[in-house]
Amino acid sequence: MIVRTLQIISSIFLILTSSVAMAGSDTYNYKQLQAMADNFVNQQIVQPDSGRVEVVANSLDPRMTPKLCAHEPQVDFARNSSLERYTTVEIKCQSQPAWRTYVPVRIYRYKTVWAAATPMQPGHLIAASDLTQVEVDVSQVRANLFEDNQLLIGSRTKRRVAAGKAIEARDTCLVCEGEQVTIVAKSKALKITATGEALADGLQGESVAVKNVRSNKSLEAIVTGLNEVTVNL
Repeated sequence: MIVRTLQIISSIFLILTSSVAMAGSDTYNYKQLQAMADNFVNQQIVQPDSGRVEVVANSLDPRMTPKLCAHEPQVDFARNSSLERYTTVEIKCQSQPAWRTYVPVRIYRYKTVWAAATPMQPGHLIAASDLTQVEVDVSQVRANLFEDNQLLIGSRTKRRVAAGKAIEARDTCLVCEGEQVTIVAKSKALKITATGEALADGLQGESVAVKNVRSNKSLEAIVTGLNEVTVNL
């Protein structure tokens, strides 16, 4: 009889202490856990001077039972996770009942580049009014794009470029392979011009190979204008 009474008292004590512990606990539903993961990753990221970074925590199952924790849960990257395109955040409660949840997070990195404001046909001479800025996801870009419109203005399109499409390096040239160029050879006291042929495509300030048509010799020159390259003597 005494043993039975002690068992009952012990059970009541456990229920009461458990109730007290639960009463002092905070509840975390799936939306709060997503927000915790989102905030944590955002705090680790330094926004770049050019472009921006966007963090999106994946949706957890809305049917998830809200979790109790007597202390604020600890938030950190899961093992082997880092600030790459995809990462995983671990949220854990170390008070009883202990639990842990993993939240997948997607990190988007964007940069602003120049695109065609209207459709451009091959051979079109690009003016400032032909250009508009668009934002692109860096992870989806495989080509060389332009963040400086001065590299495009005055160049010509080599192929059709649709309106709104980011202009790639292969779409345009200031000096175009196989076409006639003016070779300017100059020093402080002398300036000579000759006719040449471009052996490669080039944009403003780039070094390209050209051939002097008269001497049939090849040389490296700097692109300084439309169909113009310069050699400093």
